[in-house]
Amino acid sequence: MGVILYTLLCIEFVARVVIEIRERRATQVRGGLFAVLRVIPLVNDIVPLPENRRDPKENDFSKLHERGHQNYHHSILRNLFKIILAMVAIWFLATQLIRNGLPLWVAILWLHLVAIPFRVIFNLYCWNQEYEADKYAYKELGKTKSKAAFRELAECEIPYTKLFAALYREHPTALQRKKKLLL
Repeated sequence: MGVILYTLLCIEFVARVVIEIRERRATQVRGGLFAVLRVIPLVNDIVPLPENRRDPKENDFSKLHERGHQNYHHSILRNLFKIILAMVAIWFLATQLIRNGLPLWVAILWLHLVAIPFRVIFNLYCWNQEYEADKYAYKELGKTKSKAAFRELAECEIPYTKLFAALYREHPTALQRKKKLLL
């Protein structure tokens, strides 16, 4: 069991390094300290990824986008999803500790590995909420103002590829949001 765990952690480390290098080459943006922290198992669960170089200016699109989140009850649904995932994580951790008799630190490492696909699923769920709120704002404002809002958001945002964003972000990139909305 220990050999499998260590092998999977090594594979995760190598995969994260490869993804980090791919990201740096694709975006030509330096990763800095965050790049180092993202490749270390468990640390990447704790250290949040910065999404913006600066905060975007509040505009009509962003106000309507937030109103869309409220109208569709996204915060409640997102928190409910988090609670469900937390309950699954607690169940998994308890199973590892009680039924399998693993030490706490080993059980936490297993939880970290098992949580990776669930984190991606959660991020993609959040992306759908973002697309839905964007569509709400777009219907109210129209194409011209929506394009201007996405242009402003793209200028403020640190550029990420789709794969990288799916692994680390709860928001799709501005380019993805614009493509999805304006097709």
